Formats: sequence, C-alpha cells, structure tokens
Amino acid sequence: MPLAGTKTRKSPLPLYFDNLAALDTWRATVAGPIDHSEGVLKFIARKLRPADSVGKGKLLVSHDFKGGYVEDPFSKSYTFNWWSSTEHFNYFSHRRITIPPPEWITAAHRAGTTMLGTIIFEGGSELDMLRMLMGKVPGINTASEVETQANSTLPLTPYYAELLANIAAERGFDGYLLNIEIGLGRGAEQARVLAAWITILQAEMIKKVGPHAQTIWYDSVTIRGELWWQDRLNSANLPFFLNSTGIFTNYWWYNDAPGKEVVYFNNLDPNLTGQTQDPHPQVIKHTVQDIYVGIDVWGRGSHGGGGFGSYRALDHIAPQTLGLSCALFAQGWTWETEENNPGWNWDSFWNYDSSLWVGPASGTVTVPPLQIKGGETPCTHGPFTPLATYFPHLPPPEPYDLPFYTNFSPGIGDSWFVEGQKVWQSVRGWTDMDKQTLVGDLIWPRPKVTRLDSRTDAVPIGITKLNMADAWNGGNSIRITLSIPGSSNAYSALWVPIQTLNLTSRRKYEAAAVYKAPTLANAETEFALGLRTAAGADLMTIVTSSTIDLANGWQKAVVQFEITTPAAGGQVLTQGQLGLIVAVVLKNPSPAVELPFLVGQLAVYPYVPDSYTEYDLVQHWIYFEPDSATTPLNGTLNFEVAVAFDPVPEITITDPEDPRVPWHLQPTKPWFPKFLYFNVYAQQLPGGAGSTPGPLTWIGTTTYINVGDKKTFYVLQDNLPYSSGQRRYDFKVQPVLETGEVYPAWVSFSSVSVLGGASVEELEEGEPQAESSAASSAETESVQEPLAQADMEKKPKRKSSVTSMLNPLNRLKVKGDKADKGDGASTK
Repeated sequence: MPLAGTKTRKSPLPLYFDNLAALDTWRATVAGPIDHSEGVLKFIARKLRPADSVGKGKLLVSHDFKGGYVEDPFSKSYTFNWWSSTEHFNYFSHRRITIPPPEWITAAHRAGTTMLGTIIFEGGSELDMLRMLMGKVPGINTASEVETQANSTLPLTPYYAELLANIAAERGFDGYLLNIEIGLGRGAEQARVLAAWITILQAEMIKKVGPHAQTIWYDSVTIRGELWWQDRLNSANLPFFLNSTGIFTNYWWYNDAPGKEVVYFNNLDPNLTGQTQDPHPQVIKHTVQDIYVGIDVWGRGSHGGGGFGSYRALDHIAPQTLGLSCALFAQGWTWETEENNPGWNWDSFWNYDSSLWVGPASGTVTVPPLQIKGGETPCTHGPFTPLATYFPHLPPPEPYDLPFYTNFSPGIGDSWFVEGQKVWQSVRGWTDMDKQTLVGDLIWPRPKVTRLDSRTDAVPIGITKLNMADAWNGGNSIRITLSIPGSSNAYSALWVPIQTLNLTSRRKYEAAAVYKAPTLANAETEFALGLRTAAGADLMTIVTSSTIDLANGWQKAVVQFEITTPAAGGQVLTQGQLGLIVAVVLKNPSPAVELPFLVGQLAVYPYVPDSYTEYDLVQHWIYFEPDSATTPLNGTLNFEVAVAFDPVPEITITDPEDPRVPWHLQPTKPWFPKFLYFNVYAQQLPGGAGSTPGPLTWIGTTTYINVGDKKTFYVLQDNLPYSSGQRRYDFKVQPVLETGEVYPAWVSFSSVSVLGGASVEELEEGEPQAESSAASSAETESVQEPLAQADMEKKPKRKSSVTSMLNPLNRLKVKGDKADKGDGASTK
C-alpha cells in the first residue's frame, strides 16, 4: 500500500477480539507464540537530554475515532502527524481487546513513540471480567459456568496476562490502556484481585515486549469495586495507579484538581512510589509525570470546552511547571466535526488540525466561550495556545539506533512517485500510515527563517505547504516559499531549519537532502545542508560534501560530518536542527522576490566506510503462490534479498602468524541492508503471434497491510494492467533502502499465465532482459542479478560480476514424480 486498483486483501490476522472466548478460539488455531511483526518497525527509544524530559509532563494521545479500524486505503483518511509532542499513542476502540493496526505501530515507532492497545470492559461484560482474572478453565465456557466457578474465593491466574503480553509481543506494540468501566460484583475482593492482575500483566509485558512496556490504568473503578470516576488521583484509585505504569484520569475534573493531585502524590510514602534513595526491588518507580490528566477534545465535561478551548485545561495541567502529564482523548475531533461541511477536503482538514496543534499559518483562532462549572474556582486564560506548545519537542531515535528518513508524508496522497517520476495517479487518493514519515517539527505553521549573513534588514517570511503534485519518492514533498524583500543588498544567506534531531559527538554521520529549486529570472540560488543549535551555532564539522544532479530537475546535497565536540570531550548527546542553507544572489535587488523550492527527502544515518559496502544487492529468489486454481492470478508474490560480495582478491597470506585479514571484514554490529518498502511492477506479456508486451506498470508497494512481511506482495487480478488477449505477466521488484536510496528494479522472471483455466508459473534464469522480452515457459526458480535498463537511471554503487558466483545457487523444483533438486520453494 499504496496499491493500484480498488481492492486489497483483508488482514490474515484478527484485528481485535470482541470477548475473551473469541481470543481463546483463535489462539487454539495457533501453534505457540508466533512473531507476526516481521513487517512492523520495532520500537527504539528516543535518546533524550535531561533538559528534554526531566520534570516535564508527557503527552498520551488516545485515538478514539469512529470506533476504530476505519482507515480507507483507497481514499484520503484521517492521519495523526504530531508525534514529536507525543510520548505514548493509544489506539482505542470499544472491542474487548483492541490491537493497534500494524501500519499505525510502524508510524509511531518511526518517531520513537510507544503504541498501546486497549483492554476494555463495558456494560454486560461482568462475567468476561471474571474470566480474565480466573483464566481459562477447561470445560467452562458459558456465563453461568463462569459464575459458578467463581462462587468461592475469587482465584487469580496469569493465563490471560501471559496471553495478552504474547499478543503485544507478536504484533509489535508496546502496552495497553486498561479501561474497566463496569462495577465489580465481588466488590473490594475483586478490586484487589484486579490490581494484582495488573502487576502480572506488567511483568509479562516487560519480559516479552521490553522495559519500555506500558500498562496505563483509566480512572474508573474504585478500591470498593464501584464504577465511580474520581477525575484525579486519590485514595480511591491509588492501588491501581501504583500497580500500573500510569493513570489516565477522567476528564470531568475541576480546575483545582491538578494542583491537588501533585500535593497528594508528593505526600505518598516513597516506599509505595519507589522514590527511595536506593532502587526499590518490589515496586515500579512512579513520578508525578505518570499522572495523565484527561482532556476530552469533544469537550464532554472538560475544562475549557474542548476543541480549540482545550488549551485552557492544559494551562491548569501545566506540564512544563507542575510536571503533570496529559491524556488527550479523541483528537480526531478535527476531522469528525468538519467532514460534512460544504467544500471540505483533506487540505481543509490539514489546516484545521495543524491549527489546533501548532497554530495557524496566519490570522487568529476563535475559541469557545469559557464556562466555569459549578464549584470551580473562577479563572482566566489568555488567547489560544497550540497544544504542542505545552510539551517539549521530542526528536526521533538517534540515527545510529534508527536511521532518520523522511519524505514528509502525512500518510496520504493522490499519486506515487519513484525518483521524481509519477508512476501512478489514484482516483480518490490513498491512505497508508506505514508510509507516513515525520512532516518536520520546525516548519509548521511557518518555517523559522533566520539570517546567516550580516544584513540587518527584514528577515524573509516563509510559508510551508504539503505538495501532492510533485515528489521525489512517495506521495508528496514540502513546498517552502521564501518572500525576500527588496533591498539594495543583492546577497542573502538564509537558514531554514526543518527537523529537530539528537545526535552524539565523536560519531561520523552522513546526511542527504533531495530538493528542487526553480530557475529564477532575477536570482541565482544555491542550497546546502546544515545542522545548527536552536541558538544558531553551527554543529557540523564537515568531512566531505557534494551536490548531485538527479532526474526530473531534482538535486541531492550529501554531507559527511561529525558533531562539533564540546569542550568537555567524550561522547555527548547534542540537540540540533537539521535544515537547509539557502544562498540567494539577486540580479536586481530592488524588487521583492518569491523563492519557492521543494524538499523531497531528508535522511541522516551512520557513515559506513566503503570497505564495509563491497557488495551488491541481488534478488535471491522469487516465486508466485496463487490462492487457488480457480483464481490463478490472485496470490502472493514472495521474494528474498541477498548480498553478493565483490570477488575475493588473491590471498597472499602463507604465514600462520600473519596478522592481516584476507579481505575486508563486515562490521560485527548489524549491517545487512534494511528496507522501507519495495516498489512492485507488472508487465503484461505477449499473448500470441504479432502481439507486443504491455508497458511496465507500477502496481503497488509492499506493506504489512498486504500480507505481513515486507518481502511479500499480494497480487489481485483486478488490480493488474490488462489490455487484451491472454493474461500473462512479468513482475519486477525495486527495493528502497531505509536511507531512502532507490535501487534499480530487478527483473523477476516470474510470469503467471492463464491457459484454459489452468495456472502455469514461468520462471526463467539468465541475464537481465529488456522490458520487451517475454519469459520462456519453464517451471524453475532462479537467482537473478540487478536489472540494468535504460529507463532506470540509477545504477548500483558498484558493479560486480555476480553471475558466475550465483549460478551454482540456482534452485530447481520439478512437479510430480520428477527429481527434486535444491531446496527452493516449489512452483505452482
């Protein structure tokens, strides 16, 4: 996804479970814990300076949006883009067990945000709650049997805690919001058992998911088992808070509640909160930042009225001073309340949504009237303040832990581009959170342009727009327009920061920016990559730099650099702003000049010496597996990627004491290439004498949505290009590395024919062929080398002679009673 056509495969795994019996039924079909998170980006924690986090409240966003699971891959849907303010994201629905969609997990993890599912019990689920605590009992399935089994003292088992932790580990998410909105029939006895169950769940989560795992309690049930929302942390919900990693308080609180919570927490016994001088061996350590004060963006009971009045509630929560955190519920209000307005579209949503989070690009925001609830202390508030203002900018993971890459995708688009060329235009647009990247935390609502020259006149004004009409890779770029005022001085050197990053001194990085600038009649321009502090100090010690002309008018600036080492020496985590230096020379400086330019891609990643990259990527094998004989063109395209090393030089080592190594070694740390996705192409082959092959057509990208592994692609006949004649196809696969580098497409030599209702897969080994060549009929599977064809301008970094090395690895499977040679997968 994105995917050409109008159909896609349903998830092969359950998206949610409506009750625990459904979970047990599904689990019975699975042989033990299985990792289904192959295509999901693993969580990597942000590295933060103390100034970024200590004593400052965090943001939990709870995504209650139309019941959940409503994203439409074939139109532009709601997406969330404010990850740089968000510590935790909770995918919420009213299903018993809500499992976050894999594409949302990847989007959150790319930014360093944890993703939480939901465990919810609402009216009518009392017996299912007993089942969760007691565990699965053989032979007991009905409600009455559960009630009978629980007639004695309520037993507690770890069965469902273990199972739910397994689900999180297998699907790749990081914890649960626990929303128990029913009264507990056993009163305080059941409340105690429930609180104890939470500790088992958290222990299992830490064991199976990692130390970052979260179990956050929603303020609902009290110590007496009553459903009675407290709207704050107090003695009625204290055990549930202490046994979890945090509490999400209900949002009907009065404006004095945040201050009372801080006082209450500070008066707790340090042995309960783990705030002892030495680490407490039996309890989770808690701080005031673990209290997430609830705000309902719909305004139901929330101080300030919700919506654009939500900032008033944040004034009282005061994350930067009191240190309380915030749980923001149903932030999709910006979509749901506006979507039916005349003329509304996705651009309208973006302007509305971004105004709530980062403020409007121009003008002011109208806020709802302040209504003081009965019993509240009268208070006043200033004009609208964007929500992100209350929280620190949280950079994505350090690029040595996870290479930083963005093409500024908000997770939607109208078309798809590969290296500046549009390869597909949709009818209604597309949505895919798996393809979402950070949109730049320093360019909204406007870029903060400053001067690097010595001029004292007005600083140019910048405007940022998402540009769906042109892109380098993916669905969009960003368009930044600088309005340079007229002046007697012809030269300007401007700094345009784009994204906050935390990097480490005494490490070598490489950064790349892909951009496109117009030719102006009255100006000459030059662009360079930069990294500066918020105060404007240069952080780059440049080792090498270059600018490369790319296809379709794009250019690429590449810099190898180190972070300027602080005077104290050693490795120090430093926060910088990655952006562009724009030099402008006006031929006639008097009139004002508009300078629009596009930024298509930014990437920062560890510098790797050439000696570690003496290989080419090759397609190791590929085969097509049809769903059935009746639908031979519906099925899964499976492939594997390998590396082929350069030829080994002549070995001259003869002395056993010789300390040299015979070839350049690979790093002992992870080095095998990783991929953002693969572009997949199809070409209809000639169906008879005189016919010609169809054009090479992009049919989609790999993603977890299709199958669950980024090296598979689900093919639907209805989505394939077709002109006339016999349906026979070649497929080609094009890898996109995690740094954004696009490799040439590989010829797959895998074609599927429909002959009299039968399915024949044709796989041909040999040299790469031109687009017009057809695969010959042979039931074999072959290793191939990279495609080198005229319409793919980018070549591999180095060309090695891999054919002779790879031929002995060819796989061959023959149907029926013929000999089975090799261990490749059989053709269908």
